[in-house]
Amino acid sequence: MSSAAESSLSERGVAPPPTERRSKRWFWIAAALVFLALFSARVLLARRLSALPTLVELPAYSLTNQQGQQFGAANLRGKTYIADFVFTSCPSVCPRLTKRMVEVQERTRDLGDTLRLVTFTVDPETDTPDVLRAYAQKYGADTSRWDFLTGQLGDVEPVIVKGFKMMMGKKTETTPGMIEIVHGERFVLVDDKGFIRGFYEATDEGIEKIVRDARSLVSD
Repeated sequence: MSSAAESSLSERGVAPPPTERRSKRWFWIAAALVFLALFSARVLLARRLSALPTLVELPAYSLTNQQGQQFGAANLRGKTYIADFVFTSCPSVCPRLTKRMVEVQERTRDLGDTLRLVTFTVDPETDTPDVLRAYAQKYGADTSRWDFLTGQLGDVEPVIVKGFKMMMGKKTETTPGMIEIVHGERFVLVDDKGFIRGFYEATDEGIEKIVRDARSLVSD
């Protein structure tokens, strides 16, 4: 039946034939299903494209935190965490890195213990637990979720270099009383199973991204 005829029937109070009503109903149902399928496919594709890669599984490690307590991979199992690498007498980049980590701490405070922060010293011979505790206090670190790790050089170096794939050079005295250690300056995001999921520069853009990605891992 043509639209004009159907309109004429409607004007006269006569309903369209049941076959036509069923055809229209099935058309709109089919159109809705197609729309939902396309929308779902788009959402899944977006999630797949934004999914964080699984890069490297960290080895088991056990070091010492700022409280003098044994602390390592076992304590962090089941927790997403962000790691960085500094030394307390650093005259150059380390204060900036630590301030950036403080920024991460503040921006993720609502996540509580579900997101941990871990700072590894690249100068474990100098950075004893007492020194690290004073450093943490200086920068206002919330040590209920942020640990500073040290240990024997032979234990710390393999974790940083072979585990986290970060550079850790030898200690050199550039001027009398001034120590320098070349080391990696990126932050590392680790998931709750101990896999590295990303490396991030300590820039505005990098901090924005690591906070966003960390929240994504915590919520998964």
